[in-house]
Amino acid sequence: MAKKKRRSAKHFDWDRGIGFLTADITRLMTTQYNRLVKPMGLTKSQWRVIVHLHRQEGLSQSELAALLAVGKVSVGGLIDRLEQRGWVERRTDEKDRRSNRIFLTNKGRSVDKEMIAAGVKLSKLMLKNLTDDESLMLESLLTAVRDNLLELESEKAVKYYGGGRNRR
Repeated sequence: MAKKKRRSAKHFDWDRGIGFLTADITRLMTTQYNRLVKPMGLTKSQWRVIVHLHRQEGLSQSELAALLAVGKVSVGGLIDRLEQRGWVERRTDEKDRRSNRIFLTNKGRSVDKEMIAAGVKLSKLMLKNLTDDESLMLESLLTAVRDNLLELESEKAVKYYGGGRNRR
């Protein structure tokens, strides 16, 4: 494939800018995923909390707020609703009794198969016109971009996501 020349600011195509493309793709993916998980009774914010807790249980409310890019008060209300519905539970932090850690309940853990199935279904639909090699290349490129951005954030974030660059 011939290498394309990068666009200058003077000739910038807003619809093809990587930031706008990724934001638009994220919005469209989220809309479709929400439709697939709606029968489970989860909102976008709720399934995002569950996904993060599947990755790493026992996060604090502050850690969840940072990962979700929302305020601590917003996450507090979200956790309240998830706890009321039996998806998560708060446990006092053994090292700091003033703080709570958030854990999935059995109900919260059991939904992972359905959430993964919904994600796999959506991935197949999104990538239907790509070859297997193109899909793997896209995954590799997006992982590299994410890792570059995580490098700018913090070493802690790279550890949380597992530093995907080494998986290539």
